[in-house]
Amino acid sequence: MATLFVLNVEEFRPLIEQARLQTAVTVSAGPRGYTRITTAGELSFNRKALGFKPAVWYGALTGGLVGHVAEFSRDNLRITGDVA
Repeated sequence: MATLFVLNVEEFRPLIEQARLQTAVTVSAGPRGYTRITTAGELSFNRKALGFKPAVWYGALTGGLVGHVAEFSRDNLRITGDVA
């Protein structure tokens, strides 16, 4: 299972909203102040589609994750449930 914890601040809201649009992805309340995004498959996000400036983009993982970061480039983030 791939899980991303997102800090509940306005800057990260597009990431949470985009996750809600993805099939087989569950968005739920996480620990206090965070949203939990989970899937049995792969979480995938594109910086430009989210409208994130690089500084916000590179802070997207600060809430933590469970799984493996398969890609975290300037424009793409992919998290799988496989733990390396």
